[in-house]
This record gives sequence, structure tokens and C-alpha cells, in this order.
Amino acid sequence: MLKIFLSGWMVLLVAIFLNVLVQRFHIMGWYEFLNKLQSIGKVTFSGMTVVDYLWLFLVYPLCLGYAALMGDRLYALIFRL
Repeated sequence: MLKIFLSGWMVLLVAIFLNVLVQRFHIMGWYEFLNKLQSIGKVTFSGMTVVDYLWLFLVYPLCLGYAALMGDRLYALIFRL
């Protein structure tokens, strides 16, 4: 249970940090994407840049997966498993 908790915290902290970066560099984040998708529908996709696509569907998931892995390794380091 503690392992899941540490991994969850790591993912949360990394997600917060990444969301700050997204706003700073004016890249579309998941909240903006979902809001636009709900309000204007499929037109959202035509208004996205290549960077938006790469961020949402490749880089962001990879970063969160890596954060979960880091949480797992942190647990192993703390408890020497």
C-alpha cells in the first residue's frame, strides 16, 4: 500500500510541475484540450499544433510513467527491497 502511495505522490508532484511548464510555454494541456473538445467538438483537433499533439499523446504520458517508476524506485531505496 505504501508503494502505491509513494508512486501516486510522485506522479502528482510531477504532473503539477508539468502543468506549470505547459502554461508557461503556452502548450495545450489536458484540461484545455478537454474543455475545447466539449465546447467546440472535433474542430479542437484542427486548432492544435504539432507540439500540442506530441505533448498530450507522447511526452506527457511518458513523463507520468517515468514519475511512477521513480516512485517505485524511491520505495525500493527507502525499504531496500
